[in-house]
Amino acid sequence: MKRAFAVLMALALSSGLAACGSTPKNASDPGSPRADSASESRQNSTEDPIEIVFWHSFGGATGEALQSIIDNYNKTRGSEKGIKVSLVYQGYEGTDKVLLAYQTKDTANAPDINVGLTSTIPSMMELDWNVDMSEYLNDPASEVSADIFPEAMQRMCSYEGKMAAVPFANSIPLLYYNADALKEAGFDGPPKTLDELAEYTKALTLKDDAGNVTRYGLNVQIRRYQMVQFVVSQSPDSFFGDKEGGRTAPMTKIVAGEDGTMKNFLEKWQKVIETGGYKYVEDNMNEEFAQGLSAMLIMSSSRLGTIKDLVGDSFDFQTAYLPKVNADDNGGAAIGGSCLNLFKRGDKSRVDAAWDVIQYCLLPENQMTFSQASGYIPVNTAAYELPEMVKYYEEHPQYKVALDEMLAASPNAQEPLDLVYNDVQKVITDTMLEFCEGKRSVDATVEKITTDCNALLDEYHAAN
Repeated sequence: MKRAFAVLMALALSSGLAACGSTPKNASDPGSPRADSASESRQNSTEDPIEIVFWHSFGGATGEALQSIIDNYNKTRGSEKGIKVSLVYQGYEGTDKVLLAYQTKDTANAPDINVGLTSTIPSMMELDWNVDMSEYLNDPASEVSADIFPEAMQRMCSYEGKMAAVPFANSIPLLYYNADALKEAGFDGPPKTLDELAEYTKALTLKDDAGNVTRYGLNVQIRRYQMVQFVVSQSPDSFFGDKEGGRTAPMTKIVAGEDGTMKNFLEKWQKVIETGGYKYVEDNMNEEFAQGLSAMLIMSSSRLGTIKDLVGDSFDFQTAYLPKVNADDNGGAAIGGSCLNLFKRGDKSRVDAAWDVIQYCLLPENQMTFSQASGYIPVNTAAYELPEMVKYYEEHPQYKVALDEMLAASPNAQEPLDLVYNDVQKVITDTMLEFCEGKRSVDATVEKITTDCNALLDEYHAAN
């Protein structure tokens, strides 16, 4: 199809394409959303159930929670409607395998539903397999509509004015901190700005008699995700790339290097580096935090379940909003994570059946189950008011911080749809390592990231 497909096909071929579904009985175009779902007419029928293939990337407690939701669906609603879901773990290669299946017209080995990063939405919209979710969300016969999602999540899944997918496993960056360590150092709350973060990092760092660090004040590696957060958080009009970060039209260049937002961040981050107590690479940050080898972390709220289990009762860990670059910043942190894509893999009844599965996964009770197991923010606003969820937030305030941070942020605070995600990730990761090692100045770092990323975008557009 395009140059991007050739790269993704090579990735997928290296791991193999899993055979995860049966050949559809009818290859006709499913068309528009159903008025009368074909699956409903199968209720109490002796026909074989419609099998829906659902690819996902979740392990551990998160994967177990999704499995329990799907098991319940198969036993209840799915059984009544003649639908059976096969949940298939694909890791992070699912989207690459979708693209390979599309390129080779291999519908037999493609999913009906796929969990993919929101950054892949433009690629998914290029596929005529992809179902425009806005058609189903606007259908009066659907029990789920766009307004069940917070505004930030609606925008997160939108491209060129359309909701191309629906939110599902969504998180936001948090500052995790050892509250006991902060109290011992004389702090009565977490840092709110990067200036304060530098102060806290220095005070929380411990060294032995030989000058070796025995506890870092802060551990986080600045990659694409982290840099984008500190750029877009500066104001509602701060975007990493043009075209509002690639949401109104395909992104063509990095604007964070032109408007000063990247430089603002790096100048403040230089102070964090200079404390001598900042670990700028990530090894086993979850375990190191739990073992008391670092006092603060910056990472996704999706790690909450893991951190809670690792820390246990060894110390009081809490979470806070991402520190601001400047005290008067008002953009807020960007919601991120994954979405659900719906594909036309067979006749209309198959697509309608898959939509029924998605709607079930989005029910408030199921979103509560999924959130409590993972730290992902419930995507259905009705879940926030469930008595069980209210109680859970009271007992686990660390989880509530993630929700509050999202609701306080501007809907414009978003990760970019930068079309060359992996390449941009490598440029930022490598260049920021050089910056943290003192090999590049602030201005040289801005120049390197901006120039190299713009070259990658130019190459993509020239090939496509």
